[in-house]
Amino acid sequence: MMEMKQESILLTAAENVAFKRNVSTDFTTPEDNANAQANDHEERHDIDPFEVPDGGARAWLCVFGGFMISITCYGVANTFGVFEDFYSANQLSAQSLNNISWIGSLQLCLILLVGCVSGPLCDAGYFKHLIGTGGLLFFFCLMMTSISTEYYQYLLSQGVGVGLAQGLLFTPGMAVLAHHFKHYRTLVFGIFAAGASIGGVILPIALQRLFDEVGFVWGVRILAFIVIACVGTGFVCCTTRFPPRKGGRVLDIRVFRTPEYTLLVLGAGFVGLGLYAPLNFGVVYATNHGMSQRLAFYSLAILNAGSLVGRTLPNAIATVFGPLNLLIMACTLSAVSLYVWFEARDNAGILVFEALYGIVSGAYVSCLPAATASLAKNANETGLRLGMMFFSTSFFWLVSSPIQGALIGTDGSYLTVCMFSGSTVVLGVCFMLFSRFLVRREKATWNV
Repeated sequence: MMEMKQESILLTAAENVAFKRNVSTDFTTPEDNANAQANDHEERHDIDPFEVPDGGARAWLCVFGGFMISITCYGVANTFGVFEDFYSANQLSAQSLNNISWIGSLQLCLILLVGCVSGPLCDAGYFKHLIGTGGLLFFFCLMMTSISTEYYQYLLSQGVGVGLAQGLLFTPGMAVLAHHFKHYRTLVFGIFAAGASIGGVILPIALQRLFDEVGFVWGVRILAFIVIACVGTGFVCCTTRFPPRKGGRVLDIRVFRTPEYTLLVLGAGFVGLGLYAPLNFGVVYATNHGMSQRLAFYSLAILNAGSLVGRTLPNAIATVFGPLNLLIMACTLSAVSLYVWFEARDNAGILVFEALYGIVSGAYVSCLPAATASLAKNANETGLRLGMMFFSTSFFWLVSSPIQGALIGTDGSYLTVCMFSGSTVVLGVCFMLFSRFLVRREKATWNV
């Protein structure tokens, strides 16, 4: 019995010693807990929360969805030359070419202008809302276009309505790709831009055939069903990865505090002021120089086919040469081409020019977003940077087509248009060169 009591006393003493050790080692004060949480918070911030996978099934599925969205945005916008030629010969024959061109200009302007809203909203976590709303609005406005009869109705339904819908789709569809790619971001932006070229090749030919076979009304309605199918595919396939950006502004002029970004945006605006004269007036130019209407529609498809090469090949090598370098090179070649456009006077010359110009000008659409995104500090700022860039350049796009239309001579001469367009592109290249100088000095590398 005595031995059992002694063992009990020893066990109790051992437990007391162990308890005291646990208290001395494990017990922490509130101040200690606060310090530990602060240290843990700092450690978590040492880890980049915006690390991207640069691949995987989910990422490439998102690229496919963005590609389909791109078809409905600039792919449809690139077909306006078909609408313009059809309107001038039919419903809007009483209107001047300058007035008709305002429909396409408003559409292109709003694609970019609405980007200042849709880009930050995408960063804030409303990607699906934007794609769904944009798709439904696009479908509705094309249906309204099909039953329009007056100039103001086309201006509202196709110019304003379709432009708003495309603006809700375009910037988010591009910005979401930055959630999945960093090293190959320029490449996937090129694939996204290629959707516009594919749409620009197929849709003009399809529309021309539809207008001949089923008429304008059902031709536009069939286009509306194609659009809703493409947007629906993008809605399902595209996903976001990053948490919503809190406290962001829709219009945040603070991005212009960096001079390299400001110079790049100015350059993009002046380039856009003249770059798309052959796209806007290429069909009319061809028919004025004796080309049949059917072949003139194919010339627009040839230009867009050339832009497919221009939008994908530079982006495939941009990781080696840099997106800004390739952008400057492509815009310089585009300016040279614009200066000699008026020399293409027969069918062969026009078709060769359209193909070559599509190649050199196509890089503008794909390399510009990649160059802009490379200036963002974090990937979840991509939508804001793209949105502000598109917002700023949209005003150049708004007046580009009407100015070009007004410069076409009464005798059909395009010399003044060529000189104006080429010179504005050269001015834009100068701003881009200044931007490149600042970026190169900061990054200490030529690959920018």
